[in-house]
Amino acid sequence: MTVAELYDQIGGSYNEVKMRLPMDPLVSRFVIKFLHDPSSEQLIAAGKAGDEEALFKAAHAVKGVCANLAITRLADLASQITEATREGNEAIRANTNLDELVAQFEVAYGETAAAIRAFEAQQG
Repeated sequence: MTVAELYDQIGGSYNEVKMRLPMDPLVSRFVIKFLHDPSSEQLIAAGKAGDEEALFKAAHAVKGVCANLAITRLADLASQITEATREGNEAIRANTNLDELVAQFEVAYGETAAAIRAFEAQQG
């Protein structure tokens, strides 16, 4: 699997990440490092615990990491969670099902992590 194929599989933007990291070996290295960032698992745990402050912090961190790596699918979900839990955004929070968003994120993260692990194994 190529890096471009991985990005298609994980709902990312290969063209966008190439603007930041112009060589495939760099993209590969950083996307594999994403697996070791604890923010996604913290987001899921905070969502399950109902801890909106921790959820905001983790979602904000995930949003940044995923935006930098152009992992668009996860960045979009994390952004929605961030805005729904941001202090002062009560109107957004009232119209958002956080449990559903966290569940969607958990599924998307699981699929993304599995694809990256398969890519990493292939790289040898």
